[in-house]
Amino acid sequence: MDILRLTQITDLHLGADGAATLGGVPTKASFEAVLAAVATQGRGDDRLLLTGDLASDCQPEAYQILNRILTSHNKQAFWLPGNHDDAGIMAEHLVDFPDQKIVDLGPWGLLTLDSSQPHKPGGHISDEQLLHVEQGLQTLACKPHILLAMHHSPVLLNSAWLDSQQIDNRDRLYELLQSSGNVKAVITGHVHQQFEGRWGDIPVYSTPSSCVQFKAQSDDFTLSDQPPGYRWLDLHPDGQVVTGVEFLSDFSPRPDLGCAGY
Repeated sequence: MDILRLTQITDLHLGADGAATLGGVPTKASFEAVLAAVATQGRGDDRLLLTGDLASDCQPEAYQILNRILTSHNKQAFWLPGNHDDAGIMAEHLVDFPDQKIVDLGPWGLLTLDSSQPHKPGGHISDEQLLHVEQGLQTLACKPHILLAMHHSPVLLNSAWLDSQQIDNRDRLYELLQSSGNVKAVITGHVHQQFEGRWGDIPVYSTPSSCVQFKAQSDDFTLSDQPPGYRWLDLHPDGQVVTGVEFLSDFSPRPDLGCAGY
């Protein structure tokens, strides 16, 4: 059986027009540069997984821009919301990419969930979303392997300000995932940096943003000078996950390291 390639792109922070910037980086240009790199470096048959904060402030125009860009690249794409998004507005304007929360990928199943909460940066899994996870795991019980995707991290990164935003009821979610026995990995966004760790016995991967990165292991909001990036995941039929992160080392402009937040 074939190896399935997913390309995770996260934290796009697109604005209502193509000139929007974050930390001095033009977010539409950086996202398009990431897609160009994927086209060059990828396998050609990869599916895109966009893990939240696709807009800077849930503007309809940002999702319309995203829809046009994705359509022009002719790839299958899955998405989920982050704390800067609105799932309803996303679904309304990502017209060519309907919301798919439970996806059949051969021997693998993809399960996405919404870890955001209104007007707060931190993660929380609502009762509705916990029920969705429980039902999704039941639907995918016939699959030997499941990949779970969400925006917020369930684990600590030794970064005080980001750790305060991790999922506050992660134990309830972990109980569901651990009891299923076939969740092979969790992938997240939000933290704007590369991270590989474990949540109990489940591997967890966080991915750099397609625009600006946060400095690792910092107590307060601090930007890194790292360029835009993305993660690729090869999902093997036997349940093995092989993954790596690519940075666009030649992309400019670089971030404004004096940025104190957004």
